[in-house]
Amino acid sequence: MNRSTTAVLALVLASILYLSINVFSSNALRSTRLDLTQQGLYTLSAGSKRILDEIPEPIRLRFYFSEKLANQLPNIKSYGLRVRELLEEYVNLSQGKIRLEIIDPEPFTENEDDAVRLGLQAVPLGTGDSLYFGLVATNTIDDRQVVPFFSREKEAFLEYDLTRMLFNLSDPKKPVIGLISGLPMNADASPMMRFGGGPQPWAIVSTIRDVFDLKTLDPRQGGIPDDVDVVMIAHPLGLNDQALYAIDQFVMAGGRVLVFVDPFSEVSARGQQQQRGRQQAVEQASSQLEKLLNAWGVSVATEFVIGDFEAAQQVNAGQGGRTRVVRYLVWLQMGPGNLNAEDVVTADLGPMILANAGSIEALPESKVAITPLISSSAQAMRMETNLVRFGPAPDRLLEIFKPDGVRHTIAARLGGIAKSAFPDGPPQGQEEVAGKPAQPHLKESSDPISVIVVADSDLLHDQFWLRRQNLMGQDVIVPIAANADFVINALDNLTGSSDLIGLRSRGKSTRPFDVVEAMRLAAEQKFLAEERKLKESLEKSKNRIAELESRAQAGGGSLLTPEQQAEIQSVRSQVFQTRKQLRDVQHNLNRDIDGLETRLKFANVGLMPLAVAVVAAILALFRLRRRRRAGAARS
Repeated sequence: MNRSTTAVLALVLASILYLSINVFSSNALRSTRLDLTQQGLYTLSAGSKRILDEIPEPIRLRFYFSEKLANQLPNIKSYGLRVRELLEEYVNLSQGKIRLEIIDPEPFTENEDDAVRLGLQAVPLGTGDSLYFGLVATNTIDDRQVVPFFSREKEAFLEYDLTRMLFNLSDPKKPVIGLISGLPMNADASPMMRFGGGPQPWAIVSTIRDVFDLKTLDPRQGGIPDDVDVVMIAHPLGLNDQALYAIDQFVMAGGRVLVFVDPFSEVSARGQQQQRGRQQAVEQASSQLEKLLNAWGVSVATEFVIGDFEAAQQVNAGQGGRTRVVRYLVWLQMGPGNLNAEDVVTADLGPMILANAGSIEALPESKVAITPLISSSAQAMRMETNLVRFGPAPDRLLEIFKPDGVRHTIAARLGGIAKSAFPDGPPQGQEEVAGKPAQPHLKESSDPISVIVVADSDLLHDQFWLRRQNLMGQDVIVPIAANADFVINALDNLTGSSDLIGLRSRGKSTRPFDVVEAMRLAAEQKFLAEERKLKESLEKSKNRIAELESRAQAGGGSLLTPEQQAEIQSVRSQVFQTRKQLRDVQHNLNRDIDGLETRLKFANVGLMPLAVAVVAAILALFRLRRRRRAGAARS
């Protein structure tokens, strides 16, 4: 056998071996993965695995995916593969308790009829066909959970959505959450109102109902029902002593509470202003629960809101037809540096958006343990609430901003033994709960209290955590912040459920340039200080011109003396120069940062491939020299 025949045979055998290895690996090693991402984005969390271990009965998953139609949409097709692989991972770890069916609901087939009947969302394509991309999960007693359509924008929540479905099917009984709210959340909206154009419930209400049994409460009736596991209080208004006493005794008896209080609720102020006038709206914008908070060892002052330069969101502001982007110090985006990474409620949680948040202060001699969950940066200060009561004024806030170097607590967990807010017993007129005798008065908590206090309630409103997008003609809700995740995490934790906690913080595949953001922040602070000085100089120059002109008019004539004209000309030259410097400052604000971004992009896109090419060239030269030396040695 000559060399050419041997080479051809070796090539054929290598091709067969290559194909065999690929076929074997695609089947035998389909569930094997090596996840090298920093946050383990492609590995099921411990909570998911525990829920899989505790599934009491078989669960059937039907994954409806129009694979043939998705070939026209590469983004949908790739995400469909991602969802399918994750579902297969659940099946592999379920020890046979989960059965997965992959269904392509082709047009005018029984599979398409089933998809419509089961509540999947059909997305029309330009060709006249409809694309399906959803999941139906059922247990042996025909309880059903549905994902109508998998949106790519919600990829960070994929594992949570899937595990929550399995959890709900494994344990159909949901914990009961009692809601006490002074906000127009429309939690009692009937199905007829929801589909008939009436006021829609806030999205946070639907999110809570997905996991819990939500009931609205009126504690003024004499007490908290026995079946309530956790009381959620959102911007309380007008609670009398009877209502406060009912909440107080609920906590003293071991009940858990999640509280959202607010020094200034924008949502409440807007709603009240439309109904009752501006002044009363301002008065109703501050929460009223200080009596209970003080008994629990903390205070949330309504006179101050937190301004934070580092966490401030950027908004458009300006006057005279000119707008520019500035930081609105009281609208905050709280990132990892603001969230307690050691508490299960906030560990690895995504960014949250808050508005006009207050600060939680420990009272002197308080014995209640306070664990911060959300904190401001050190570039923050307490600002008077009156500065934001009558409308946004970003420039005004920036002018008076002076950071105090304190990390203010915005949300906290309270624990330990607490005293009752009613040390002398029930208030006068306290009625007995219907059909039950009055319970003995508790002067202090029987066990350490479990209370989470958040000094903001606007974070619950749709405006601050979601956007509605049109996806192929369908209205899709896309979270832009982790506000709802925080609420569900807190309720999960307070009800004693921990398996779902870690699932809402899976991270995202895109990562920011942290160094660039730090440079941007430092540069913005530096240039804002220069801008402030230049504005002050500009204002002084304008005032000087006005003063000289008024003097000339006071002297009985409209003509200026040569000295006055020269001074005015000089001042106007200063005004012109100051305006030019001001424009230069605004123009140069991002020049250094943009330059760094360009260099980083070149390093990632161009430099690394170039480095690999250089290394490959060096290795090739090294091998060539070694061959030449070997050839010279043989000769």
